[in-house]
Amino acid sequence: MIKLGQYIASRPDFFPLPYVEACAALRDQAPARSFAAMRPTLERAYEGRVADHLSWIDETPLASASFGQVHRARTRDGQTVAVKIQYPDLGPAVAMDLRLVRLALAVFQWLYPTWPLHLLGEEVARTSREEQDYLHEGLVADRLRPVLAKRGLRAPLVLWPHTREKVLVMEFAPGLTLANCDIASLDPGERRRIVDRIIDAWLDMLTGEGLVHGDPHAGNVLRSDDGTVWILDFGMTVEIGPAERSAYRRFLASLARDDVDGMVEALVRIGVVVPGTDKAALRQLAQEIYSGLGQLDPRTFKGSRREAELAGKVWSFLSSCRGLVFPRHTVVLSRGLGLVEGLCGDLVPGSNLLMLAKSRLSDLASPWAAIKDATIVWGDWLKQVRRLPERIESALAPRREGVGLGAVLCAILLLAALQLEPGSGRTAAALCAGAALLVAVLRRGA
Repeated sequence: MIKLGQYIASRPDFFPLPYVEACAALRDQAPARSFAAMRPTLERAYEGRVADHLSWIDETPLASASFGQVHRARTRDGQTVAVKIQYPDLGPAVAMDLRLVRLALAVFQWLYPTWPLHLLGEEVARTSREEQDYLHEGLVADRLRPVLAKRGLRAPLVLWPHTREKVLVMEFAPGLTLANCDIASLDPGERRRIVDRIIDAWLDMLTGEGLVHGDPHAGNVLRSDDGTVWILDFGMTVEIGPAERSAYRRFLASLARDDVDGMVEALVRIGVVVPGTDKAALRQLAQEIYSGLGQLDPRTFKGSRREAELAGKVWSFLSSCRGLVFPRHTVVLSRGLGLVEGLCGDLVPGSNLLMLAKSRLSDLASPWAAIKDATIVWGDWLKQVRRLPERIESALAPRREGVGLGAVLCAILLLAALQLEPGSGRTAAALCAGAALLVAVLRRGA
């Protein structure tokens, strides 16, 4: 519910102003808890030896969120740090929330049987599990730090000797979040620079790294007095596979050329549209939405008759369409995209994300982009091939002890493959089983 409130607070172009104002505090602060309530998590994480890691902790939290809160602290060597501590009773609370989500989705599934709502529940459950693991969040921060740095943004360093599954210790980032500072007081050129950096970094994550920050609201963007912009909170992310990244690059290249047909074809590649869909109707709807929204300020558009007309057409199409199957990553990706758009609207009023991003897509529409795209796809494929032996070994490793069940199982699979009818299928199956058997034998011998 807190994350839903954060989204509402970030989209005054979509939601009524009273709702936005009521949820505004959630962009930077959820209800905080006393330090006495948080202390047991620290004690368990450090096995009762908190003083060996932290010499001082400010009991007043710097920020509080849906899964934990952040305190300023100092390590034993005197470094000022930010310590993110998970709420002690989080697990049961999340489990109950997920049961309620599944129940609600079951009701909506009965009302809209053609919609793949089960994917929404599965994705919410996945992100909830990952957000409860601060080791995972630290690894994501390390992975995205160079991507952000390339665009002039910073991610706090993770202090791994002091980090645990329920306690994350990071470099302290001084300054105010955009949710707490007076954005109107910033120079318009500075605000545009921040927007450009965030858009470029988000596009790099989507089309290059394949790991996307799904929670970029104003409370997770901090600006220091010296102009440094920090991106915080890497708990909610989503992985985008090589094929999907390639399709998104093609979609954005088509967007740069105003090629609606190309956008629809890219959506087909991503897996949004299944065979048999009425693509003509989809193209017509896409053209109307693109023409209607491309150059409009969302706040001006909100509440207009044109908005109601477009919303009715979209709803009618979705209600009758049986050819849309949204990929699993759509939930987090669309949330992240919506939050970026809301942030851009706050920083550069009178514009929308399409207007701001379009000028930054020229590289994706250049002749070299297709070559680069093919190179990236083949590079990702080769990485997967190189990792195949390692993955096979990892899968067989637990079975190597004792009587060597891994080797026995692979031998059985090889014999079964040889019983198939002659042809390419049998050859492929035999080669795979034989390779797995070889790896198992070599590992057994080692």
